[in-house]
Amino acid sequence: MGTGIFFPVCALPIIVIIITSFNLKAHIKSEETELFNFLCILNAVGLVIEILCSFACRMADTHYFLSIFILKSYLVYLIFWTALFTTYIIKLSNTKINKVFRLLHRIIVIILSAIIYVLPIEIVVKNNYQIYYTTGIGVKFSYFVSFVYVIIILFSMLKNIKNLKSKKYLPVFLFFIIGTISIVIQRIYPQFLLLTYAETLICLCMYFTIENPDVQMMEELYKNKKLIEKSSEDTSNFLFRMTQDIKKPIKDIFEVSNDMFNINDLSELKDGTKIINNKARELDYLVNDALDVSTMSTKTIKVFDTRYNVLNLFKEIKYQAENKINKKVRFEYSISNNLPSYLYGDSIKLKQAIYSVLENSIKNTSSGFISLEINSIVKYNICRLIINISDSGSGMNIEDVNDILSLNIEDLSKINLSSDKKELNLKEIKKLITFLGGNLIVKSEDGKGTDVSITIDQKIVEVKDNEISKKLDLYEQSLHKNKKIMVVDDDVKELSKITNYLEKKDMNVSGSLFGRDVIDKISNKHKFDLILLDDETDTYSAYEVLKELKKDKKFNIPVVILIDDQKEFIKLHFLKDGFADVILKSKLESELDRILKRF
Repeated sequence: MGTGIFFPVCALPIIVIIITSFNLKAHIKSEETELFNFLCILNAVGLVIEILCSFACRMADTHYFLSIFILKSYLVYLIFWTALFTTYIIKLSNTKINKVFRLLHRIIVIILSAIIYVLPIEIVVKNNYQIYYTTGIGVKFSYFVSFVYVIIILFSMLKNIKNLKSKKYLPVFLFFIIGTISIVIQRIYPQFLLLTYAETLICLCMYFTIENPDVQMMEELYKNKKLIEKSSEDTSNFLFRMTQDIKKPIKDIFEVSNDMFNINDLSELKDGTKIINNKARELDYLVNDALDVSTMSTKTIKVFDTRYNVLNLFKEIKYQAENKINKKVRFEYSISNNLPSYLYGDSIKLKQAIYSVLENSIKNTSSGFISLEINSIVKYNICRLIINISDSGSGMNIEDVNDILSLNIEDLSKINLSSDKKELNLKEIKKLITFLGGNLIVKSEDGKGTDVSITIDQKIVEVKDNEISKKLDLYEQSLHKNKKIMVVDDDVKELSKITNYLEKKDMNVSGSLFGRDVIDKISNKHKFDLILLDDETDTYSAYEVLKELKKDKKFNIPVVILIDDQKEFIKLHFLKDGFADVILKSKLESELDRILKRF
């Protein structure tokens, strides 16, 4: 066991400082940090046992059984520490450790420890207690078990060989280097036992390789706060502009319709009808094509495998337009801050369409302004681009505008798009945008300018999770340890009532007015413990949502339906359809309590 207590006495203050420093400083509780904390505490216990071993060898003659117990406890400690360190390496190698494995591993370690307490060991004393150490079957068995764990560590490292350059693997390399040196020294001088001291150095190294999540988290949250502020400002401005765009055609419809009450001339009535029809189309576009996020789905997107940089695309369009615009014309350009960096789509045709609209504005605007405004609505992995090009040019009459807006699929198919044609007219642009899976709306008045809006949904290029996002996920998990529940109800008051009640129960709740949201979230790997669906919503019924979810054979989240009392008599039908349970809205709180206990 050694000729003295020099090494453990030196190591003990170090590990106490590490434990104190680590636990006093607030940190995110993750499996990695918890394993590190246990390793340090276990090492401190091991150092104390090693110091006691020095006394145990000396009092073996008078207190033999107590001495043997202390000496064997040290061997048990070695197995415990090596087993825990192996678990840390397995976790570091991104190998999933389920509850069954953990339980089984703990049982194995306890059995191995019991075997050590049973196996015999011998105390060797030389030179009148100047040299003393232990030997025997128990010692050899503990070394064999440690060797098996070393093999497991090597296997885990080889399995994750690509990531061995990570600084988190420094303690592992130190484990092998110091461990090898300690074994060589111990083979020559068996009285020197340096393993516990080596384990302290490994813990010290781990302390500096485990990143400080607090500092990084604060930096990331600060960046996130700034991005949210910018995004919020953009969203506020965008919604304000859209609100004004909606108010104007409504106001025009009221004015024209009021005037029409006093008109008897048939041609004037037709002109008024054309204006109302035009304004109704504007409203339909704004409400359905631009602002209705429930229609945003990957299934409706025309898929292109080409990846393009959105910001570079619009910068290039801006640069080309600025060089052609008359000096008397003011060019205004704005782009949303929450626009993703990369999208999938046909950037060449999209650029052709946008630039052709700008070319029309440039040709028809001799003074005033031309504006290019790019907004976006992001939902999961979809980005809706809303591109608005307006000018103060010569404009168009109402017949020409309606002629463009009334183009149906059959009309568009008759329009020829020449492959070598760089600049397109508005009818050709509408066909091109429709081909790309988007929509186009034209608003114009003679002598007052033209406003062209393009909306198109594009799939966002997925970015791999970085270490920070993983830490943010861990932080979110540490805040919400209870069930994660998704609630869908198109009645705002009812949705608020359900979510508020569940949040009071410390549940992590996501609420939505759209049934489609559940399908999109599940397809985007969002995890829930329970899904609550209102029986009927405007867009998707609960049965349609469940049917869509069940298409994934791996889907196993319980889905509960909320129904009114008049449908209670068909409760069994809902269960046969595949719903896990049924909630009666009239007994909402008691029913929710029952469901939370069950699932």
